[in-house]
Amino acid sequence: MQAQSKRGISFDVKEIPYSHLHIRKITFSGNRVTKEKIIIRDMSIQEKDSIQTKNLEAELHYNQERILNLQLFSTVNYQVNIVEKDTIDIHFSVTELMYWIAKPMFSLADRNFNVWFKEQHLALNRTNYGGEITRKNFRGRNEEIITSVQLGYNKFFGFSYKIPYIDKNLKHGLGISASYMTGREVNYETQQNKLLFYRNEQYPHLKIQGKLHYFYRRKYTTIHEIQLSYNHYEIIQGLFDKNPDYLEGRTKIKYLELAYIHQYNNTNVRVYPTRGLEIKTTLMKRGLGIDKDVNRFEIINQTSFFQPIWKNISASLIFRGRVSSPQHQPYLFNRALGFKNDFIRGYEYFVIDGSHFALLRANTRFRIVDQVVHQNRFKISKYIPIRVYAKIYNDIGYVYNKHPETSFLNNKILNGYGAGFDVLVSYNIKFRIEYSFNHLNQKGLFLHGSKE
Repeated sequence: MQAQSKRGISFDVKEIPYSHLHIRKITFSGNRVTKEKIIIRDMSIQEKDSIQTKNLEAELHYNQERILNLQLFSTVNYQVNIVEKDTIDIHFSVTELMYWIAKPMFSLADRNFNVWFKEQHLALNRTNYGGEITRKNFRGRNEEIITSVQLGYNKFFGFSYKIPYIDKNLKHGLGISASYMTGREVNYETQQNKLLFYRNEQYPHLKIQGKLHYFYRRKYTTIHEIQLSYNHYEIIQGLFDKNPDYLEGRTKIKYLELAYIHQYNNTNVRVYPTRGLEIKTTLMKRGLGIDKDVNRFEIINQTSFFQPIWKNISASLIFRGRVSSPQHQPYLFNRALGFKNDFIRGYEYFVIDGSHFALLRANTRFRIVDQVVHQNRFKISKYIPIRVYAKIYNDIGYVYNKHPETSFLNNKILNGYGAGFDVLVSYNIKFRIEYSFNHLNQKGLFLHGSKE
């Protein structure tokens, strides 16, 4: 007796007179590069396990999601073969992604597209360009090598290598990275929640960093990471004269940084979850006593909860926060909201400095497109997953600053809200289109190149 299906099982489990099914074999196809042990490492079922018959479909779908969450495959399908009365074989067929990725880099020097468009008037000399070569799944072991070269407004050269497992039991991993960054312009002060810039052809600032990583992953959902880095930062005299507090009275600082990161993630689809819980907590100490230039301790947390509501509708609640000590820090380390992905939607034109901050984002999302495009023009990427979500959202944020000076957004609860779309193409391209409002009676269309 045999039953097969691309995405499930074709027989009715209710017709099987056994309460449990025993797994004889688990096999794979399509993984020309990926080692089988890397796939099996993230599965909840193994050979010789038993599954309750009534839970078979749910268990196979759950493992399908786990394999997709490796982000090594564009499609994962399974089939079940009944080989004896209560014994089955399970076969997973996968389609590997393109693991050599050579992509051009073009980015804005400003914090987001709207700042570049409205305040910098689309100035092309405020853009970065270059290239990045990534080798994913190196040696078929989910290792990753990245080399980056960026020129233009800011210059950046970086290299990183990560091997997630160095032992037989696939629990311990290592990583190393190094970077060099400089540029002809840098923001040296914040006034009325706007950045002021200093430009000099002699490159007013320079940062060099080297970092070591250690990973421990005993369970599927949890990763422990320890980072140790050496940091060198210096500025020229002209920048120092503009703001002596930029590096707290120095033109050069050197310090070690030690961080412990705990990540818990039981979400269903990690590239864009609709169900589950994700928690990331970082304890960071800048300056380890042997270096006197920096002394700062931070606790950073991000907690994200995702819940299906009905059919294609889901909700998300995302919290980000930071507390740090001591409260007085060099201007370089005093950033809070307004940079990268830490901002209140509707306040993209502002930055809010401070020692502590909290941000809460609530979203209701409706999936309107969810399909895999099959194309034959480019054989290296035959299957391209595409998802589009419509959404409404509301953000609440707060930044504490003991000495806010000219800032009018510090030490008060801020609210932004609006509606928009999230677009995901494969695992590499994500962007958001949002129309937002804030308490200052401002509104506008904002574009962002990352998930929330």
